[in-house]
Amino acid sequence: MKAILIQDYVADPSSLIPSEVPTPRPHADRPLLVRISHCSPQHADILHAQGKHQNNNPKRGWCHPPFILGYDFAGVVDSISPSYTGNLRIGDRVFGASIGAFAEYVAVKAEAVRKVPPRLSSEAACAMEGQAVSYAAVVKVAKVLPGDTVLVSGASGGLGSACCTVAKALGAKVIALAGDEGKAKMMRRDMGVNAVVVVDEGGKLVDEVMGLTKGRGVDVVLDNTGMVNDAIRCLAYVGRIVVLGFAARKGVMESVKMNKLLLKSATVTGYRFGEGGRRDPEVLEEIWKGYLEMMESGKLKAMLYGKYEGLENIGKALGDLAARKVYGKVVVKVADLEDKAKL
Repeated sequence: MKAILIQDYVADPSSLIPSEVPTPRPHADRPLLVRISHCSPQHADILHAQGKHQNNNPKRGWCHPPFILGYDFAGVVDSISPSYTGNLRIGDRVFGASIGAFAEYVAVKAEAVRKVPPRLSSEAACAMEGQAVSYAAVVKVAKVLPGDTVLVSGASGGLGSACCTVAKALGAKVIALAGDEGKAKMMRRDMGVNAVVVVDEGGKLVDEVMGLTKGRGVDVVLDNTGMVNDAIRCLAYVGRIVVLGFAARKGVMESVKMNKLLLKSATVTGYRFGEGGRRDPEVLEEIWKGYLEMMESGKLKAMLYGKYEGLENIGKALGDLAARKVYGKVVVKVADLEDKAKL
């Protein structure tokens, strides 16, 4: 099969092209073989390819060359190990997350995939697989309420745009942060948020947010980029900040002075979705139930950027992500399997 194989870490992920590798087979540990119809590149894939992600850590990480790149995918169950005892069947449309997704086939653990809801396309399911963290951050961690004012950093990206949509669906007022005026214009047109503020180097962000809230500040900050210090300055008294995603602006983890939290009586919570799910599977199931209901109802829709087809376009997609061109979520169509799936 074709796949994006990382033999050695690369400086420029846009240079990646498919290689021929053996097709995996389902086995006891990974009993489901999925033929991939769509995959969704994200910034974490760039870091994985470059060897800069925490998962690449030589001592504590688990992602080391050689490996097949990619994480989020959708597809069709192609074959099943005799050891599998779950409810999925050959031909079922599924979506999920597992290392090795930039390929024509991937063998996965049973808990790594879920059935695509009948009214949802595989493309949309693929785009939204990684955004369950946004739903959980808004609903379960930040506990956003109707009437809250919510500030979202990185709002043009996959996690950020989903945070905006979920918060709006809950009845909150949303201020979205954009990296440049071009993205801000599209966000004002398409996202239905209450305001869009462009983040600049001049420090006007805080003044604009405080002006929009008449000096009160925001109730919640959902930080996808690494801006806790600015978030504290934008925060209302007893406000709350949730840090999600790989948050480090320009690759630098920030330091926070604790007295700033004290003066605002602020709460800062880091949210690691994957680890939380491993530690508390029942809460994870509750999160997925609510998230899928919001997707099926149409309250939460995929915001797709561009058109990418074939594994040959993975490099271009990663390059566009690295250049911050992307608005919304990138999905690469690997194969046309919709008509072949059992609906």
